[in-house]
Amino acid sequence: MLQRRSTILFIILVILPLALLAWLGTYLIRDAEKRTDASMQAILAERLSSADQHLLHDMRQLTDRLDAWGAQSIGSARLMSQRLATHPWIAQTWSVTGEGESVPVESFEGKAGYQPGPIFKAEDRIKAILESTRNPDSMPQFVSVLEDGGPPFQRVFISRLSSIQQRSSQWMTYLKMFGYHIDDRPVQSEAPLSWSGWHVGDSVFIYWHRFADGSLSCALMNPQMLMHSLFQRLPQPGLAIPPGRMMLTTVKGIPLHEWGKRLPGSERPPAAHRACSEPLSQWEMAYTPANEEFPKPYLFPILLGVSSGIVLVFVVGWLYFHESASEIRVAQQRVTFVNQISHELKTPLTNIRLYAEMAAHRAESQGDTIAKRQLGVVEAETCRLDRLIQNVLNYARQQRDKLTIQPKPLALDQNVSRIAEFWKPLLENKGFEIVTSLNGPETVMADPDAIEQILGNLISNVDKYANAGKWIAIRTEHDERNTRIIVEDHGPGIPSGKRRTVFEPFERLRSDLAEGVSGTGIGLTISRELAQLHGGSLTVCPNYRDGARFILTLPNQS
Repeated sequence: MLQRRSTILFIILVILPLALLAWLGTYLIRDAEKRTDASMQAILAERLSSADQHLLHDMRQLTDRLDAWGAQSIGSARLMSQRLATHPWIAQTWSVTGEGESVPVESFEGKAGYQPGPIFKAEDRIKAILESTRNPDSMPQFVSVLEDGGPPFQRVFISRLSSIQQRSSQWMTYLKMFGYHIDDRPVQSEAPLSWSGWHVGDSVFIYWHRFADGSLSCALMNPQMLMHSLFQRLPQPGLAIPPGRMMLTTVKGIPLHEWGKRLPGSERPPAAHRACSEPLSQWEMAYTPANEEFPKPYLFPILLGVSSGIVLVFVVGWLYFHESASEIRVAQQRVTFVNQISHELKTPLTNIRLYAEMAAHRAESQGDTIAKRQLGVVEAETCRLDRLIQNVLNYARQQRDKLTIQPKPLALDQNVSRIAEFWKPLLENKGFEIVTSLNGPETVMADPDAIEQILGNLISNVDKYANAGKWIAIRTEHDERNTRIIVEDHGPGIPSGKRRTVFEPFERLRSDLAEGVSGTGIGLTISRELAQLHGGSLTVCPNYRDGARFILTLPNQS
């Protein structure tokens, strides 16, 4: 029992606080990590967005300059294509002066030598641009954008190559929108004079400019020159170089450009990704931060606090169990001492009882009534002392979890009658009226010595505490499931608040009842334990008002 209590106390005082501290530390660390990660992702997203907006701004500036390069005071697609061919980044230009199945196309060689590859067909690209860049008045989805402003570019059409080339590349057409610059205003007329934008494939950039008369001017850019010019302006002018590693790749994962200081930690996989804005949507940006950008000092105070709490719990637990172990050891030594003394007393007490019985028989044979009465007192007190010693021994066994019984078939009424007869002379000498009513079963599985000890303790309590009532009743009864032994008196009774605690070790009732009463205070404790070992119970009847009524319940044989 002591070991079980020590285990429970260990769980309450050590395991539960440690588990709570571990949970609290884990929760705080995870919460701090989530908050830090959220802040880091927000900062990285802002950094990627800034780089993306810079690329987009450069593309818009290039578009505006190409518009001004070829369209200033010209108004002709052919003349604009000729002038665009003089730009150092342009490999080839085309001009289209009409629409229909047979589109007249005129080509001009540019200064930047570049061949897009065998799958590239200029006729297909020109037809796609013509199809997707009709008069904006016929495309209502752009009217509000033109009026309200918006992003620098807006996608207007997606076309794919035919046959086997369909799997290899996707082309997108983008329209340059008004409202990007602070002084941008749409042309106040029924239709714009001209509009321009980009037709973009897999690392292929075609600038287009369409006039109000339907003519079209297109220019194939040298992608290496274009990307080199865009990348050499990264990071953005006026901004510090990032400590980590910024990467620009295609959507297929082909590296295009990297920049940054590449401090320790930036060799890890990227922590944030972002798709570039149109018309550069076939590119992606990613960033890996360096270790110094987002340190995690928050772990130290959390771990310090949790570890300090764990150490404190261990220290408090060790101190408690050290003191508790000392007290338990002393208590065990006391119990062992009492147990040994009680065993030592059993032998002389047995001899005293034996010789007192022999002397009583001799006094009875000689007719010496005075000696017989005196020896009867000695014998009764010897029996009481033997019962007290037996209670102490049983309590010591209970503390060591070694209290046992040996049930066997028992004629209950005969056993109860014998016990009542044994106590009858003592109780009658004190003026008690003894009432017995024996209606128990023929036999019951019980330990005779345990039943005798339980009844002896109950009758002894009546003798000590209910002497004023001068009445005791001992009854047995049974039903289909249980057998009951009832001991009741006309004493002061047991207060309702004491009906449970009266079975606790060394528990006494009010001081006025216990004053002058001897005993160990463990009789009812041992009696209840013996009853429970039988599979039964020992309780106080709450409805009895004339005194105290104890009910010993034993299960019948199954």
